[in-house]
Amino acid sequence: MTRPSRNLPTDSLAFIVLIGFVTAVQAMSATLVLPALPTIAGEFNVTPDIAQFTLSGFFLGVASGQILSGAVSDRYGRRPVLLAGLALSTLSGIGCTFATGMGALIAARVLQGFGCAAGMILGRAIVRDAFTRDRALRAMSVVALTVGIVPMLGPPIAGLLLELISWRAVFGLLATITLVLTITVFLKVPETLRQPAHGATDPRRILANCIETIRTPASMGFSLMASMIYGGLFAYMSVIPFVARDLFGLSGAAAGWLIGGASLAIWLGATVNNRLTGRWPVRRLLDLSSALTLGGGLVTLAAAVFLTFGPQGATSSWPAWASLALVVAPAMVFCFNFGIAQPTSIVMSLQPLPHIAGTASALSASIQTLTGALFSTLAAALYTGTPMSLGLCLAIAGMLSFAAYRIVARRHSPRTLA
Repeated sequence: MTRPSRNLPTDSLAFIVLIGFVTAVQAMSATLVLPALPTIAGEFNVTPDIAQFTLSGFFLGVASGQILSGAVSDRYGRRPVLLAGLALSTLSGIGCTFATGMGALIAARVLQGFGCAAGMILGRAIVRDAFTRDRALRAMSVVALTVGIVPMLGPPIAGLLLELISWRAVFGLLATITLVLTITVFLKVPETLRQPAHGATDPRRILANCIETIRTPASMGFSLMASMIYGGLFAYMSVIPFVARDLFGLSGAAAGWLIGGASLAIWLGATVNNRLTGRWPVRRLLDLSSALTLGGGLVTLAAAVFLTFGPQGATSSWPAWASLALVVAPAMVFCFNFGIAQPTSIVMSLQPLPHIAGTASALSASIQTLTGALFSTLAAALYTGTPMSLGLCLAIAGMLSFAAYRIVARRHSPRTLA
């Protein structure tokens, strides 16, 4: 493939923001369609847990594509693999738009996830290629801010499309966005891999690299900490459209705003991370974040228990929005802390493994994605028309994230500023 002649400089803000949009493809493709889940379930006459397979199937596609994307990019470069992934995402998005049954929609979503895997993995790897640790932390914070903006705006727009046109228009929008990104990357993104690893695609080498990553506590501790928060995040996003509809009679557009609110919380957390990086030590920042994550999960569970099993009529005099806010507010705190923890955990997990950054990034992201699939599936399976499944999943995710940080990751967090 011919290298374009007008690449963006890798140290420019425009380049970093573009990498942020590329990295956001996965989050955008996951969250944009969530407000449409109740409508899709109704059109194909399936239960909420079956409709949710459009999300967990997407995640399975992402997870299966991440290890492959990382290894192939270590061998052949970031640019060709990224372009191939974006192209597949575009084509499968078209397939989702015209799917005639739930089986076809889920299959297209799996392929879409497989294509989207390249964006998230290679966005991280490109930052690792182009910057040293301190600059990488700042660059990743900018990427995280960009990643936060896209899912924040997407669900409300999807909700509006859902009301005005149909759920198919949501997938059509996704296909259009990924097509534009494919063209932009082709024209503007250079190759950042300096030294290709010629044996990176050898299955034995991939396995050895994965084992090395798993055996590196300084990498896995941060990966597990962020993965558990990610699981709770998607438990919220997969169930809140049904909670909004079944308990409060809200429309798909309103559910879009609730999902967009979660993305706003993540964006605010990433903004705080960006402001404090270089001013606070990593350990101090993550001490605060992990405590708030645990608290957000436990308070969400307490609110869900109160609304489900509390005294009858205890909230009958409240406006509906107050009952909804009782659950949503602590969940927003949980999401806020994902914005703080994610960019730092990515950089810190890759720091001890620069020689296998692509594979290490892929494995870390696969763990995170599978955790998201597990928690979203669990939340949908436990959903009975109350917020209890949401509260349980956020509490479990918060406790596991807190444990991963306190037991493993914290000891590898710098005590002082570099």
